[in-house]
Amino acid sequence: MKNSAPNPKELDRFLRSLTECVKNNLIFFPIRHHSPACAWHIQQLILTEKPAVILIEGPADMTELIPFMLHERAKAPFAVYTTYIDTAKRLGELPEGNSLSSDAQRFAGYYPFCDYSPELVALRVGASVNAKLEFIDLTFAQQAIASHKHPNLDRATQTRALLEESYFRRSAYLTALAKKTGCRDVDDLWDHLFEANFQTTSTSSFIQNVAAYCFMARLDSPEPILETDGTLARERAMASAIQSIIQSTQQKIQPAEKILVITGGFHTVALPFLQESIQPLPKLILKPEEGQTVLMRYSFEQLDALNGYGAGMPAPEFYQRFWQELQKGTSNPLLETANQILVEIGNKTRAQTAGTALSTADAIAALEQARRLAAFRHHQAPTREDLLDGIRSCFVKGAMDGEGTILMSLVRQMLTGDRIGDLPPDVGVPPIVNDFREIARRLRFKIDTSLPQSLTLDIYRKVAHRQASRFLHTLHFLEIPFARIVAGPDFVQGRQLDRLQEVWEYRWIPQTESSLIERSLYGTTLETAAVYLLQQAIAQLEEMGKSRSALEAVRILLSACCMGLHAHTERLLDLIATNIAEDPAFISLVDAVSQLVLIWQSREPLEAHDLTQIPALSAIAYRRLCYLLPDLSNCSEEEGMGVLGRFGTVLELCQSDSTAFDPDLFYDGLHHLLATPQSHPTIAGGTAGILYRAGLLSESEIVTLGMGYLQSSIGSSTGRSPAGTSGQITGGAGFLQGLLYTCREVAWNVSRLLEAIDAQLQVWDDDEFLHVLPEFRLAFADLTPRETDKVAAIVAAFYQESDRQPELGDLTNRHFTEADLQFGLRLEQLLTESLQHDRLIR
Repeated sequence: MKNSAPNPKELDRFLRSLTECVKNNLIFFPIRHHSPACAWHIQQLILTEKPAVILIEGPADMTELIPFMLHERAKAPFAVYTTYIDTAKRLGELPEGNSLSSDAQRFAGYYPFCDYSPELVALRVGASVNAKLEFIDLTFAQQAIASHKHPNLDRATQTRALLEESYFRRSAYLTALAKKTGCRDVDDLWDHLFEANFQTTSTSSFIQNVAAYCFMARLDSPEPILETDGTLARERAMASAIQSIIQSTQQKIQPAEKILVITGGFHTVALPFLQESIQPLPKLILKPEEGQTVLMRYSFEQLDALNGYGAGMPAPEFYQRFWQELQKGTSNPLLETANQILVEIGNKTRAQTAGTALSTADAIAALEQARRLAAFRHHQAPTREDLLDGIRSCFVKGAMDGEGTILMSLVRQMLTGDRIGDLPPDVGVPPIVNDFREIARRLRFKIDTSLPQSLTLDIYRKVAHRQASRFLHTLHFLEIPFARIVAGPDFVQGRQLDRLQEVWEYRWIPQTESSLIERSLYGTTLETAAVYLLQQAIAQLEEMGKSRSALEAVRILLSACCMGLHAHTERLLDLIATNIAEDPAFISLVDAVSQLVLIWQSREPLEAHDLTQIPALSAIAYRRLCYLLPDLSNCSEEEGMGVLGRFGTVLELCQSDSTAFDPDLFYDGLHHLLATPQSHPTIAGGTAGILYRAGLLSESEIVTLGMGYLQSSIGSSTGRSPAGTSGQITGGAGFLQGLLYTCREVAWNVSRLLEAIDAQLQVWDDDEFLHVLPEFRLAFADLTPRETDKVAAIVAAFYQESDRQPELGDLTNRHFTEADLQFGLRLEQLLTESLQHDRLIR
C-alpha cells in the first residue's frame, strides 16, 4: 500500500482478494485489538466454521504460553511481558552520549489480553473446537531489531505495547470521516460504525466493513515509514508463517477444513497480497540472558487507551460489563450495561461525604437521555459516548469546570475499573515475583487492586511494621515501582529524624511485576537480589582506587540496615574503615560520622545492636576530619558554604554525650586553619566565628582579622584597586559572610568591627563600592529583620554622635491618595502580566 488518495478500484480489488482466500479455505479476519464486536464475531465464526488452524498476530514465541492462557485459573486481564537485551550488538554500538547505564540496548514490550480481546476469545473458543492455535508474528527480539536498525531512530531503552494502533488515530481519512459523521474522535467513530449495531450485521459483512475501514486508514501511511518502524518486516514474517503452515498442514487436514488468520486490520490489508512472494525467515537464536517471554498480571488502568495505551479501547470496565452481558445472552447488553453503571455512579456519589449526591430520578433521567441520543444517532442502544453525554447533561448540576470536573473524574474511574488479573501458580513466573507476592500478602499489602493505598508504620515499637518497612525499603533499593515514603525518618538522607512513624503510599501496577522480572537476573528472592546489588555497590566502591568515599560506604551500610540485611554488613564495616583512612574530603568525612552516629542512635528501629564497631569507626573518622582541617584553606569557592555547614555539624557532635569527639581536637585544627597564610576568606571568617563563640578568640582578634581582610582589599599604596577587579575587594566580604554564618551575634556585639567596615567603605570610590556591594549585601542577607534593626541602630549611632550626617527624620511617607494606590495596583498587574508573557514567572 502506498501513500495516495483513496482509490475505490484498489479497495474493490482488496475485498475481492479476501473473498478469494475464503474460497480457498483461508479466512482473514481483520480486528481492532480489544474490540468486543470483533471478539463476538470471531466467536460466532469459530463456532460455525470450526477451523482446523487459527493463526493469530503475536510474537511467535508466545505460542508456548497458550496452555497457561487457557488454564482454568487464568483470569484476565493479563499480559505477556517480553524483553530483548542486545548483548550481541546486533544493532551495533550505542551512539555517543547515550544515557543508558549499561553497554547494551534494552527493549521490553507488553501484549495485554482481557476477556473481550479478540485474540484471547479466539484461543478460548478455538480450543473448544480442537483447533491448532499458533502466534505468527516476529518475536519481540526480531521486532526490536527490525524497528531499530535505522540510525535515525532513537535507540534508548524502550518499553512499549505490542498492539499499537497509532496509525488509525493519525489517519487523515478517519479523522475527516469522524468529523463528517458527527463523531468526536476515531474511538467514537469506531463505536458508531462497529460496536453499536454489530449483532445485526452478518459476520461476513462485518469482516468486509472492518477491512474497508482499515484499508482507507492505511492509505495515509507511506511505505518508507512502515519499513522504518518494522511494520513491513512483521507483515512479511506473518505472511511467511501463514504460507509455511498451509504447506505443512495440507496433508494433515481435510480439504474442507479452514485456516483462520486473525490480525490487526492494519496488517490484514497487506497480508493477502504477500502470500506468493514471501520466503521463510531465518530463526533468531537467543541466549537465555538476551531475553525472556513470560506471563504477568495486568490491570484495567493500564489497559485504558486514555492512559496512553494506544491499542486499547477506552473505558475497559464499560466494555468488560458489556462483554459479560453478551455472554449471558442479555437481549440488550448495551442498555443493561449503561443501566448498571448509572446506578453504581449514583450509589458512589451518595456514599461520598463531599459533592453532589445523585438520586434515583437522576439515574433514570440520564438513562432516558442516553437512549434518546442513541436513537438519534441510529444506535441500537447507548454506546459509551451516548452514556457519557447522558451523564454530562443530567448528572452535572453546576459548571462543567467546577462540580463537573469532580463528577466526571468519578465517572472516569468507574468506566476504567480497577480489575487486576490472576495466573495459575505453575505459569512459570520467575520466583522473585512469587516471593514478592508471598511477602506482600503475609504483611497484608493490597496487591489485588491498582488503587493507591496509604500505610503508617510504627517502626520503633511494632516488629510487624518494621518488617513491612524493610520490605518497602528493599523494593525501593531494587528500583521496583511500588511504594514511596511520604513522611517519616529518612536515615539515609538524615531528614525528619524526629518522627517515630513512617508514612508510605503504595499501589500495584504492571510495571511492579515487570521490574521484578527484570531483577530476576540478580536473584530468586527479593533478599538475594538486594544482596547481589549491595555487593555490586560495594565492589564498585572498592574499585574506585585511592579517592574513596567514606560517606558512600556508610550510606550503603544504612541501606543494608533499612532492608534488614545485617548479616551482610561485615564486609561493609571493613570497607568503611578503609575509606575513612583514605578519604581526602572533609565534607564526606563529616557526613560519614554524622551517619554513623545516626545508625548507632537509631539502632532500635534499624536493629543495629550487633554493629558494635560503629562507635569506634565514628571516633576514627572524627580524628581524621580534624586532621584535615588545615587543608581547607585551599578549598574551592563552591565548597565554601558546604564546609561552614559541616562546622556546625561537628560542633553538635562535640556537644553530644559521646566522649569519642574531643572538642579540643576540633578547635586545634581550626587554629591551624586560621593561621594558614592566604586562607580562603569565607572559611577563615567561619573559623573565626566558631572560635569566638567558644571563647578561644577575643573581640580584638576578631576586629584585627576583619580589618586585615578588609584592608587587604585596598591593594596598592594608592589606596585603590584596579577598576573591575574582584579578587581582593571581595575578600573582606567573604570573611564577613563566613563570620556571620557561624557567629551572627558578632554583627551587633562587636561594634568595633562595624566601625572598621564603615571606615573601609569610605575609602573605596563609587566604582569599587558598586562592585563589592552585592557581596556585602550577601554577607548580611541571613540576618533576621530584628537583627538587621540592631545593626542599623549601631551604625546610625556612629553618624549621630559625630554629626557627620544630619537627622533623617521620619522616612515613612503617609501622604498617598486612593488614586495613587489604584495606580500602583494597576502597575503591578501590568508588570505581572508582562513577566508571565515572557515566562519569567508562572
